[in-house]
Amino acid sequence: MKSLKQIIILICLIELGLAQVLNQGMCNRNIPTVQNFDANRYLGRWYEQQKYPFIFELGGKCIYAEYGMQKNGDISVYNYNVNELTGRPNDILGNAKLVGPAKLKVRFNNMPAFIGAADYWVLDTDYVNYAVVYSCTDVLGFVNAQVVWILTRQRNPSPQYIEKARSVIKQNGLSLKPLQRTNQQGC
Repeated sequence: MKSLKQIIILICLIELGLAQVLNQGMCNRNIPTVQNFDANRYLGRWYEQQKYPFIFELGGKCIYAEYGMQKNGDISVYNYNVNELTGRPNDILGNAKLVGPAKLKVRFNNMPAFIGAADYWVLDTDYVNYAVVYSCTDVLGFVNAQVVWILTRQRNPSPQYIEKARSVIKQNGLSLKPLQRTNQQGC
């Protein structure tokens, strides 16, 4: 039954052509993440500057994520955007668990149970200016869906931080071609 659901998801992603970047093979689980990751320094607001196409953010602008520490040690996740067509705000709440060095599993409250928790790997960050985040999901054992985000602490950051983040993406063997700029104007 799980395979049927994965096939349906894969078909939907391919049909839309707008979801994560699809690649042949399994996810690369050897991409290095930040060692000695300090989750407390990572908390707070991060503005999305660039990303691979991602269906859940389709048509969104003014995108940001807010992270907070919960009493049980998990991290609260609040994602926000404004629909560019309607001007209406969209948001979603979730929860993240630290499962390794700078590796988190994120689950959003209103997502169907069969979707499960998503990888959220921090490939690099200086905690005060930029972060590069990677997620990869294996689909059916022969295709994977990747998403990369460039996040910054400022809505309109210095270009040097975007370039630093882009160099991290290249150094990790990930493509810059699918990156799309997020509209942070008129927010």
